[in-house]
Amino acid sequence: MSSAAEAVYGDPELFAVDMRKIINDQEMSDIQFVVGEDREKVYAHKIILSGRCEVFRAMFAEQKHQIKGTAKKDGGSALLVLPDVRPTVFLTVLEFIYTNTCKLSQTTVVDVLASAIEYGLEGLVQCCVAYITEGLQVDTACEAIQAAITYNQDDLRDSCMDFIEKNTLDVFKSPHYAELSEDTLAWILQSDRLQADEPEIYAAMREWGTVNMVVLERPMCDVIASVVEHVRFPLLSTEQLTKIEAENDKEKNIPVALISKAWKYHATKQGDPDDPAFSKRAGTQ
Repeated sequence: MSSAAEAVYGDPELFAVDMRKIINDQEMSDIQFVVGEDREKVYAHKIILSGRCEVFRAMFAEQKHQIKGTAKKDGGSALLVLPDVRPTVFLTVLEFIYTNTCKLSQTTVVDVLASAIEYGLEGLVQCCVAYITEGLQVDTACEAIQAAITYNQDDLRDSCMDFIEKNTLDVFKSPHYAELSEDTLAWILQSDRLQADEPEIYAAMREWGTVNMVVLERPMCDVIASVVEHVRFPLLSTEQLTKIEAENDKEKNIPVALISKAWKYHATKQGDPDDPAFSKRAGTQ
């Protein structure tokens, strides 16, 4: 019989059930969080947070209780104010720290992802990415790719792009399309695999700009400046170009160089092979 010690494991589900009992339990807690705008109190245990999260370990070790909040004292128990996170989101983070499991929903997962990244909880990040990826739908794709690009989640971004490329027009019509940032929409419009013809892409870009010029209180030309350059004007017909040029003479929203490039292509039938503006998309008619 070998004398070497071997690791054996108990039931992880039973462990999670037991640990879940002490989440937000005031008894024997030694750290209190004041969370959200309504200042909801949440109780926790430093030793568990430190053991599972390097961010908390460093914070407690240095006596600098400052993660989007200000450290205080409350009856001998450390107090940390977190005004910018929803209680449901923070409790989900704690649930993962205590049990290595958590419950996610479409209404919380993006905020949980942001908190997981902030606290360096890579396991929770992966759970969120998997949940978002598996639940991709037309109504969730815009928020998902926005989160992926904002938080530098390349695998999630690529999964979202694959979905958007296959469902382009439906995504453009979704209620969350106008909420995309300039950078995110610019990223989408660079794709060769969008299943949409260029007039449809131009119309969607223009609709996005119309909404955001009102929301941001900025001129249309400024709002679409980093986006319009990814519309492939040479792929438009001469009739469509004529209409757009006439509109632009009045509105001055599109750089003249982009329209001139398109007219030159129609005249010469020659375009720079290294310039994406001349490359057909999957949906080009």
